[in-house]
Amino acid sequence: MALIEREHELAAIAARLDAAADGHGGVLLVEGPPGIGKTALLAAAGAHARAAGVRALGAVGGELDRELPFSVVRQLFEPVLRSVAPTERAELTAGAASLAGPVFEAPTAGADPDQLGDVVHGLYWLCSNLTEAGPLLLAVDDVHWIDDASGRFLSHLARRITDLPVLLLAAGRPGRSFDGFVGGALGGTQPELLRPRALSPAGVGALVRHDLAADAEDEFCTACARASGGNPFLLTEALRSLRAEGAQPVAAEAWRLESLRPDTVARAVLTRIARLGPQARNLTRALAVLGPSADLRHTAGLAGLAVDRAAELADLLAREAIVGPGRPLDFTHPLVRTAVYADSSEVLRAAEHKRAARVLAGDGRAPGALAPHLLLAEPAADPWVVDTLRAAAHAASARGAPESAAACLNRALREPPVAADTGPLHAELGRVLGLAHRPDESAAAYRRALELTEAPLDRIGTALDFGFAMLRAGRADRTVEAFELAYRAIDRDPADLPLPLISWLAGAGLLTMRPPAVIIAVLDRVAPRLSPERTVDRSILASLAFAAAATGDRPAAEVVRLARLAVSGPLPDGEQSVLLGMAAGALSMSGMHQESLDLIDRGLDVARGLGALAAYQFMMMLRSHQCLFAGRLAEAEGDARAATDTEPGTAGRPNPEAAATLVNALTARGRLGDAQRALTAGGLEEGHEIGVLINHFGMIARGRLRLRQLRSAEALADLAGCGAALAGRGYLNPGFAPWRIDAALAAHALGRAEEATALAAENLRLARAFGAAEPVCAALRVCGLLTGGPAGLGLLEEAVAHADTDYARAQTLVEYGAALRRAGLRARAGDPLRQALDAATRSGADGLATRAAEELRAMGLRPRRPMLTGRDSLTAGELRVATLAADGATNREIAQLLFLTRRTVEVHLTSTYRKLEIDSRGALRGALDPRS
Repeated sequence: MALIEREHELAAIAARLDAAADGHGGVLLVEGPPGIGKTALLAAAGAHARAAGVRALGAVGGELDRELPFSVVRQLFEPVLRSVAPTERAELTAGAASLAGPVFEAPTAGADPDQLGDVVHGLYWLCSNLTEAGPLLLAVDDVHWIDDASGRFLSHLARRITDLPVLLLAAGRPGRSFDGFVGGALGGTQPELLRPRALSPAGVGALVRHDLAADAEDEFCTACARASGGNPFLLTEALRSLRAEGAQPVAAEAWRLESLRPDTVARAVLTRIARLGPQARNLTRALAVLGPSADLRHTAGLAGLAVDRAAELADLLAREAIVGPGRPLDFTHPLVRTAVYADSSEVLRAAEHKRAARVLAGDGRAPGALAPHLLLAEPAADPWVVDTLRAAAHAASARGAPESAAACLNRALREPPVAADTGPLHAELGRVLGLAHRPDESAAAYRRALELTEAPLDRIGTALDFGFAMLRAGRADRTVEAFELAYRAIDRDPADLPLPLISWLAGAGLLTMRPPAVIIAVLDRVAPRLSPERTVDRSILASLAFAAAATGDRPAAEVVRLARLAVSGPLPDGEQSVLLGMAAGALSMSGMHQESLDLIDRGLDVARGLGALAAYQFMMMLRSHQCLFAGRLAEAEGDARAATDTEPGTAGRPNPEAAATLVNALTARGRLGDAQRALTAGGLEEGHEIGVLINHFGMIARGRLRLRQLRSAEALADLAGCGAALAGRGYLNPGFAPWRIDAALAAHALGRAEEATALAAENLRLARAFGAAEPVCAALRVCGLLTGGPAGLGLLEEAVAHADTDYARAQTLVEYGAALRRAGLRARAGDPLRQALDAATRSGADGLATRAAEELRAMGLRPRRPMLTGRDSLTAGELRVATLAADGATNREIAQLLFLTRRTVEVHLTSTYRKLEIDSRGALRGALDPRS
């Protein structure tokens, strides 16, 4: 097809290719109806790219391929991976790109989707590695038929493409599917959109004279324009038919064009096929059913032909422009395939697809290749279909494509399976729907699985799977519902259950705030038979340590002993988030801040090694929370931002717990405007009941912020409501949820002195009973403020002795110094206030530093200007990047490990060099040494 009147589109494509070659990637979309010339534009783009030294990779979405996992991705990258030498392939798939391995390799038996890294993250780095040899054009035609898994990758890529020398050029038909791709996969991005117009009468005339006859008469050309509507494909097919009929391009022949419509063009295509005989018709029908991914022998087998005869017919069909001349065998245009495919009833097509699946199975094709055909076959209670679809679902999950797995399992349930398989199939469906971020459908599938499951242990396991799937999806209400179902299914003494179930039930009970005393009692009974050498035993110990710490059930020293036992062995890949989260929380509540952070950093290393973005962000949320306990506010803010920085289409999800930690960090730093914005962005503005344990983070964060915004009544309502829910269920330790401190201050601000004093006294009693330093320090500080006078000064002085972090020291010293000043002891006030200023500066508590400076000025003293230098001047993000760089990691390796782009790494390092006053990577190690 000649490209006529496409100068604007070609110029836009050329400009975006030039920008990509200069390192500024982008996304360009071509939208238009069938036959308008989108494919021709993409072909021209590929030719232009190759001529300019840009590697062009192409793929085509297909109706049959929509449930093939990563179909479009494999079309794009497999030819490159197959064509290069083994050493080059090893380089292309090294580092984070290795996470994309399941897309291109047959999944191993028993592969666990929970052990997969972030596949699309790996694909991004494969794409990035390919650009080391030069810029890329990724051209995807018929994107309205793209499979969901490939759409996730293109979404991930589109959000980072400006940092790569890559042009993503996609073409599709207008309609719901194309709009869904643009609004879903590309939602939030700003791709440039091209809409090729129908050819003008002059353009039609040029095409007629190019394809039919140079001397075509104007009236004939005008009739062609009117009949085709300027659609190049319709026009080209009409000219082909006219040429076959021997028509002349003169005015007298214009009547032949009056009936030109898509349906008449389809009939003309079928007529050309029919002229070649019934075998040609059977071959084209087989090709329409199988699609271009099938080999000629499969097409011949489905058509009932010998391969040699099929090859002869393919040659004849190519001469008629029904199929292309190359391999694999394919129609010249999707509209030609549509015409052939639609020339039969739906019932017949369903039967042909099942026969196609049998043909492919007979040749040893994997279940995944059979699934698209079985999805279109008529249900017939065929066990082979159920088994094949189930195997295809497992393979799709193992490739990181839960969307395709869900389609296979839904279809298997419609077959239907034998009764014994129905419950497990619904449970499998619930699991993959959860992984595909479809929580409502996942919950419905799990509920149906539970209805069909009778054995108590199976019911417990299914309900636990249901609960953790809902927890990952952020659905607290359904998490509670599912875990409650798990507990109801227990038909014996909980201590007699298998240890894995005890472990998961303990975690579920703590998460949904079941009475912790009951959970602790069960865990204490099984503790004597536990061995730290077994992972499941250590998980139980971690749960026991956390429960004891959160409730204040036993002293901090005993909690530390249990937590250390829990993490005394190697970390498991799949369960490390839960085990580490429990153990690290217990250690942090007990005052072992650095030990807790070291544990979480071990978990981060595991998550980075797996390339698991969701696990990485969960661990960053935990790290942010523990940094708050440790009084490292700048790090807490940076880690919380890393945990909340999720994007649509990635494996991660916006994390309200991380948002709450960010609000707490910003509030503690005195940046109340930023804290309010984070509160709103995190969806924490409105109140809600505590259904899941960590929901209290949001309520406390909001209450603290309201208190510092001088909205004391609202603050007290939040804090007291949260406290009542926690205390009513046995979570009493102030080190777990220090709500009473701020509630006491809010009550005091409201003139409710008796209530404030009672809250402060209870807080001090509980803190002393547990024995960790920081909660005791905070409790003494508030009691001192409320008591006032000499007795208050004594309590504040005692609080200073218990301060074990810079932030706690800054908070306590500024209150102690201010109280000394108010008591007229000005000679003693200066030193604590200066120390408070230094400690506040080191911890990142800007608001406290300002207050300490103001107190000093009120005494007529001139505070020295606090200066942050060296590593203390770096943000948490800069420090993470700089530390890896100092250890010898390249920018690419750092970006892969921290889920960043290389450009972000470069920006962080540039800022780091400036702050550290160095000019080379080699100087980083010395500049970052805390002793320097």
